[in-house]
Amino acid sequence: MTRNKPNIVMILADELRADGLGCYGNTICRTPNLDRLASQGTLFEQCMVTQPTCTPSRASLLTGCFPSALRSRMVGCVTPDDKRFLPRVLRNAGYTTASIGKIHLVPQKEEWEYIQRTRQADGLFDYYGFQSVDLVNGHGMGCKGPGYSAWLKERMLDAQEQIAPAPAITPGVNTGKIKTQQWNLPADAHAGEYIVEKTEKFLHQAAESETPFFLHVSFNDPHHPFTVPEPYASMYRPEDMPPPLVPVHEDGRATPLQLKTYHGSHTEFGNRQFADRLIGTPPADYTRITEADWRATKAVYYGMISQMDDQIGRLMQTLQTTGLSDNTIVVFVSDHGEYLGDHGFCGKGFHYDSIIRTPLIVQGPGTPAGERITGVTSALDIAPTLLDLAGVPEPEAVQGVSMRPALRKGDESLPRDAALTENDDDFVPMRARTLTTRDWKITMYAGSADGELYDRCQDPDELCNRWHDPEYQTVKQELLARLADHLVCAVDSANGRTQTPTKPVSKFLPRNNQKANKNKETNYDKNHP
Repeated sequence: MTRNKPNIVMILADELRADGLGCYGNTICRTPNLDRLASQGTLFEQCMVTQPTCTPSRASLLTGCFPSALRSRMVGCVTPDDKRFLPRVLRNAGYTTASIGKIHLVPQKEEWEYIQRTRQADGLFDYYGFQSVDLVNGHGMGCKGPGYSAWLKERMLDAQEQIAPAPAITPGVNTGKIKTQQWNLPADAHAGEYIVEKTEKFLHQAAESETPFFLHVSFNDPHHPFTVPEPYASMYRPEDMPPPLVPVHEDGRATPLQLKTYHGSHTEFGNRQFADRLIGTPPADYTRITEADWRATKAVYYGMISQMDDQIGRLMQTLQTTGLSDNTIVVFVSDHGEYLGDHGFCGKGFHYDSIIRTPLIVQGPGTPAGERITGVTSALDIAPTLLDLAGVPEPEAVQGVSMRPALRKGDESLPRDAALTENDDDFVPMRARTLTTRDWKITMYAGSADGELYDRCQDPDELCNRWHDPEYQTVKQELLARLADHLVCAVDSANGRTQTPTKPVSKFLPRNNQKANKNKETNYDKNHP
C-alpha cells in the first residue's frame, strides 16, 4: 500500500537503560527482536534524555522541547497542553493519531479523569493531539486502565483476587518502597500482552486505510516495582548477573545529597511528607541492600526486558503481515534509565549514564540499515527528526533539531556535540543542569557550591567526582561556560506573536555545536584528543 507520507510507530519503554539490550552490548539479556530492529535501522549509542524522570521526559519526547519550556518540570505535575505536541502537529497534517499504553503526562492516578474531560468545542476528542487513547498506566501488578481491566476480567474472572502482594524474591531489596517480586498471574494476562493485542488490531485497521498514522505504543516495563511472570521470572540466574557499580562514598567525592540519599537520611533536604518523590529514588537505607540482592533484582529486570522484547517482536511481525512495514518509520526509545544498584541506588534521578542514557533506534524509510551513530545526541531531537522524515513542517519554537542528515551521512552531520539534561524538583527542593559531551559530564546544582564533574574517557563508570579537584579546574570552567551557553539557548522562544514572520525564526543553538565549530580546538580538546 502506498501513502504520500510515511506512517510512524513510536515504541516507548519505561525506565529502560541502554545497556539492558543486546544491541547495546549486553551479553546476558536476550533481546533478539530489538537487536533485529537495530540491524535493520540506525542505532544511536549515546542518546541522553532531557530529564531523568517520567512526566517531563515524556513531554519532551513528544514535543522536541525542554521540560522547562513546557512547564512540565517534575513527576506529579500536570503538563500544559501545547501546539508543539507531535501528535497534534501530525494530526493537523492529515495523520490519524492514537496512543495505546502508558502516557503519564499528568499524575497517573488522575489521567483517566483528564482523558474523559478532554473534548473540544466541536465534540472531537483531542488529548495532547491524540484522536484516540487506550490508557494503561501503573507498573507491575498495579497496571490499570478501563480497557485492560475489562480485558483481564474477561480472561480471568478472579484476576483481581489473584493480584495480591507477591512474596519477595529477595528480602534485602524489599526495603522501604523498593520491591522485587514475582507476578502471580500467567504471562498472557500481562499488561504488555494487552497493549500488543490492541496494537495489532489498530494496525490491521490502518492497513485498510489510505490515511497515514502516528501510533504511540507505550509499555509499562521494565519500571520498578520489578515484577514479571513466568517463564521470564526464572529466565536469568542471579549468580550470572554482573554486580552493580560501587555505592557512592566520600573517597569518590560524592556530593552531600548523594551521600544522604544513600544512607536514607535525605529527607532533611526537603519536605518529609513527600520524601518518596525525592528525584525518583525510593526512600531507603541503601546500606542494608547486599550485592546478592541487587543481582537478584537485575535478573528480574532482565526478565522484564525479555518479555517486552517478545511483545515487540509480535508488533513488528504484524507490521510485516499487514504490508505496512515498507512505509512505516519505527522509533524505539525509553523515557529514562534505572540504577539497578549502580552507585548504591534504585530508581532514577541523579544524572549518571545509567539514568539519562537510553536506547534510541530508528528504522524505516530514509534510515540506513546497520548504522551506528556514536556521537552524543539528545532525545530533544527525536520529534523534529520524525517531522522531517514525514515531510511535515515543524511548528514555531520547537527547540530540537532534526537528525535526518546524520541518518544519511553519520556522526559528522549530527546537529550538536553535547546534550543538556534538566532536573527540577520542588520537594527536595533542587535545580540541577547537566551537560554531557563525548569526553565529559558536568552537573551544576543551583544554590550549592557542590557539583559533579566526570571524565568520561578515564572514568566511564562515573565513580570519581572531579568537581573540587584542583587539576580539573580549567576544564571545569570551560565546561561551565559551555553549559551556560546551552542554558541561554534552552529558553523557550515561543512569544505569542500574531503576525507571520517574514522568514523562519532561527533556532537558538549553542555556539559549540558540531557543525559550527568542527574546526575549533579548545583546551578541552587538546587534553582529550
